[in-house]
Amino acid sequence: MERIPILLADEHEQVRTQVLARLDREQDLEIVGLADNSASALRLANETHPRLILMDPMMSDGLGLDAIRRLRADLPDTEIVVLTAFSDTAQTIELGKLGVRFILNKGIESHKLIEVLHLAAAHTNEKHSQNL
Repeated sequence: MERIPILLADEHEQVRTQVLARLDREQDLEIVGLADNSASALRLANETHPRLILMDPMMSDGLGLDAIRRLRADLPDTEIVVLTAFSDTAQTIELGKLGVRFILNKGIESHKLIEVLHLAAAHTNEKHSQNL
């Protein structure tokens, strides 16, 4: 079974720990990097080339949306899944313009998070097939 490489980027250690613990129970999901700010998310994404990036754009360095913009340019076949505690209409519109299809609230039930990650991974398979 092919494992789906995921980069997790969130400045809150508790969130990273909880999401990591949940994803570790899935045999087909693999965390390939943990980032606690936008700069480390960019660096790790370019080093690991994950299929999925699970990221909170509202990090204290204030560069979340800029980082997503760069990630889309650097890794166009990587699907970005936003996991946030706060999202307003303007941010949702901007994320949509950046090609983010999945915006999740941090209160999401863990089984639903897993479902969305599988859906996002399936979308990366479609993009890859179209590029062949």
